[in-house]
Amino acid sequence: MAAIVQGNALPDLTGVGLKGPQVLRSTIEAIVISTLVAIEADGHPPAQLPPEAEAQIVDLVHRRVPLDLLLTHQRRIHSQLADHFMGGCRSLVPLADLAASLEHVSHVLFEFADTFATMTAESYAVENERFLRSTAAARYETVLALPAGEGSVDAMSRQLAYPLANAYHIGLVLHPVTSPSPTGDHLHQVARSLLRGLGADAHLVVPVDRTEAWAWGAFRARPPREKPLLPDGSDVMVGMASPHRGVQGFRRAHEEAVDAARVGALGMPSTADANVVRYDEVRLLSLLIADPDKAARFVRDELGALGSSAGSTRVLRRTVRAYLDCHGSPQEAARELQVAKNTVIYRVKRAEELLGRSVRESQLELHAALRLAELFPDLDDTGH
Repeated sequence: MAAIVQGNALPDLTGVGLKGPQVLRSTIEAIVISTLVAIEADGHPPAQLPPEAEAQIVDLVHRRVPLDLLLTHQRRIHSQLADHFMGGCRSLVPLADLAASLEHVSHVLFEFADTFATMTAESYAVENERFLRSTAAARYETVLALPAGEGSVDAMSRQLAYPLANAYHIGLVLHPVTSPSPTGDHLHQVARSLLRGLGADAHLVVPVDRTEAWAWGAFRARPPREKPLLPDGSDVMVGMASPHRGVQGFRRAHEEAVDAARVGALGMPSTADANVVRYDEVRLLSLLIADPDKAARFVRDELGALGSSAGSTRVLRRTVRAYLDCHGSPQEAARELQVAKNTVIYRVKRAEELLGRSVRESQLELHAALRLAELFPDLDDTGH
């Protein structure tokens, strides 16, 4: 199951918030269970899609994922399921019954995949028609057209009921930290609460799907630098842009919020309020993780044994980062970490042994690797 989930975490089907495996796991599990039930029920496929699959279709329609991509994704899952089921037959079924079992499983899987694809296409068409008639769809398409410079700004402002030209804009991207709610209403409510707390003169919230919402706040004067507080009990991660003016500022505010949310999705354990990530706090990190695979390789190459996932090594990394932040002053680092000065000196020396060099060499690269290591907590010095 885990291999199928990981192997089908297509970035085209998910946003920057919940990671692909989190979004797709429940649907893939439902497909596996439905297939098992079909095999046991004399080969009859289900009469309707599992609720998890229906919910995912709604999300993908709202995200404007084309049907052919969704069906390709499903065919890949069914192909992998077939390999697993056939392998199970060969391992568990007596040789005398193997041929009949393989034929039965093959027939069920083919009919199941065909029926599932038909029901998916029908459900997609119904939801797509409903969505295209909605106000949310019109707002979503208008917002998507803005970066391309399409259409009249005045007309778009009227359609969005939001001032685009003569205002400062702060952009937000919100997504649930754990699992999505049945609807996107919770993200919508949290977005409005945050914008009210910032004192925005106008609000625009565009739900993308259950796992993501975009929001903007317009201000007549440049707003002060402030990090809003999430409402109590909000299981939400927020990427927040710096304020920018005018139509170009509206676009830039969204781009920055997306980048901040991408960093937040990886985790920000060093921030006081880890669920609100400001772009101006993570600008460098957002650039460094533009290619996550290369970023992970950079961390492994730069830190070596200091990149181990062991708890004691993480303590060493935090100490070295504090030491560098304090311009190489063990006394200042000790005050920040609330430990003894000699403890900082010992930890830095131990870190240098693992690095194989002084922490004062290549400080820019080392500091960047230490920051990135916070976002890749499962890295170790084996390169896995």
